[in-house]
Amino acid sequence: MSFDPETTVRDIVTEFPSAIPLLERLGIDYCCGGGQTLLNACAKRNIPVGDVLAEMEQQSEDPQAMPWQQMSLEELCDYIVTRHHAYTRRQLELIGNLLTKVQQRHGANHPELFPIGQLYAAVGAEIEHHFHCEENVLFPYIAKTEREPGSAHLPMFQSVEYPVRRMLTEHDQTGEKLGRIREKTNNYQPPADACTTFRALWKALEDLEKDMHLHIHLENNILFPRALALTEPR
Repeated sequence: MSFDPETTVRDIVTEFPSAIPLLERLGIDYCCGGGQTLLNACAKRNIPVGDVLAEMEQQSEDPQAMPWQQMSLEELCDYIVTRHHAYTRRQLELIGNLLTKVQQRHGANHPELFPIGQLYAAVGAEIEHHFHCEENVLFPYIAKTEREPGSAHLPMFQSVEYPVRRMLTEHDQTGEKLGRIREKTNNYQPPADACTTFRALWKALEDLEKDMHLHIHLENNILFPRALALTEPR
């Protein structure tokens, strides 16, 4: 495993998924912003790129890492739905329950809870619509095209490029809202007077964002490029 400062963050995590926890810890965007070079990503965070490369060199590949690149597109779609879509739905339900309790108990002293609640509601609505489109239109089309090249037809669209582009835009929008939640929670650092439920809420929001980073990476950087290549005219 060898990378240099001009390697894109997307290529690093695609070839070396074990780098993901490091990039998460450093706050380096590897999903929506995965097309930037490691040098530029580190510069934005004021992190010496040499230190990041050195730490990656010391890491070993996780033998339990999922072989995403070796999966068929249908297998990858199924994995995203059963692993990430299911987790996100459970997490959004958990966050909603915790948020209601924390707003009732601490809302008077922590007015930031209410704009966070508004962002959470917007994220939840966006995600449910997004998942519906993927599960009922885009993913079945990708799977059918892989099984039967040239036989699949995407309703209302001339090619897979349009829905993929739409999904990418929605990823950016959701990522931006999750980033605003992170800012309003002070990077998920609970206030001094936070009770156990308050702390659980902050942790649930942090876990949601981390999982969405990996989820979006799998689609933006692995699934969608392979699907576009599969449907390109030969």
